[in-house]
Amino acid sequence: MPNSQPGGISFAAQICAATEQVFKQHPKPLILDLDIASIAIRLKTTNPNLLAVFSSAIEHHRASSSHPKALIRIWSAAEAAIERPRMPEDTRQRVIRRRKDLAPGERHLIDFDPGGRMITVIDPDIAQVNVCLSSIDYLPHWERAAPLRSAINWILRQQDIHLLHAAAVSDTRGGALLLGAGGAGKSSASLRCYQAGMTYLGDDLCAIQAGAMPSVFNVYGTAKTVWSDLEKFQDLHTLLISQTNSLKAIYALNQAPASRIGTSSELRVLLLLDRSQPAGTVRRANPAKAVAIAASTTASFLPGSGRPMLSALADIARRLPVLSISLGEESQQAAALVRRAIREPEQLLQDCDDP
Repeated sequence: MPNSQPGGISFAAQICAATEQVFKQHPKPLILDLDIASIAIRLKTTNPNLLAVFSSAIEHHRASSSHPKALIRIWSAAEAAIERPRMPEDTRQRVIRRRKDLAPGERHLIDFDPGGRMITVIDPDIAQVNVCLSSIDYLPHWERAAPLRSAINWILRQQDIHLLHAAAVSDTRGGALLLGAGGAGKSSASLRCYQAGMTYLGDDLCAIQAGAMPSVFNVYGTAKTVWSDLEKFQDLHTLLISQTNSLKAIYALNQAPASRIGTSSELRVLLLLDRSQPAGTVRRANPAKAVAIAASTTASFLPGSGRPMLSALADIARRLPVLSISLGEESQQAAALVRRAIREPEQLLQDCDDP
């Protein structure tokens, strides 16, 4: 078996066994129950620092649940003083090569983040995820801003809900999904809409569901911008949680005194961001192009995304208006355009086409 160790025990099974050992030594673990996209998820860890780091971006989903649908157990080899099983090189290469999906091992799924030195092992049979890292000190900024992506994505997928590399905002009439490749301005656009009073659902990752009523769900309560944009969001400075040596400026929007983070919204429109056009330009977009961009960027860094996510997004794009739009740099203008796109997309297109 490709991922087996001497003695016939697979690497995934060794991680599960080590996790059992860690939690046996801590009979009273720290527990946080969450409700994300109406799915009850329980986080369990042995260390308050681990709980703080992995829950800070999702703690606004805190809930009371005695029957979670899935369990995520988190531990650190350094903090637990237990040696983490060593990943065989052939297993490591299989996991890295299949970064666009979760590599299987026996009945488990495995993800490995070399940057954060973090291993995620999913046991589909019992809806349990074991997350093991070398040390909390190695966690990169993206894991702190959007933690447990592999675990949460797999859990949501069981209910046909899919994480997507996209931003989303909403108003009382519904939501808009903001699509674009990396650097297209999704985070800045969602923050400008937030500044102008719209409800925030995500700046870089959100969850979608097709179904009878296409919907978008908030997952993370953080937002990110490049440091050069810091002065454009001075009203958010008190929510800044990242250090200047981080790659991105990270805002904890879920810590705002009057947070405008929504839980979900019915989707009304898909907006493909286009910075190459003058601000206010709106055109009809090719749905297939919008889907291809979003699916490609999602698959590039989110293990476990694949055909089901692509199918859901394509279904939504066939049923909703898809517009190419340039929102500009001014918050009120950006929000006004997005609101009109949500409420009257065809009229907005007609007005922009008129000389």
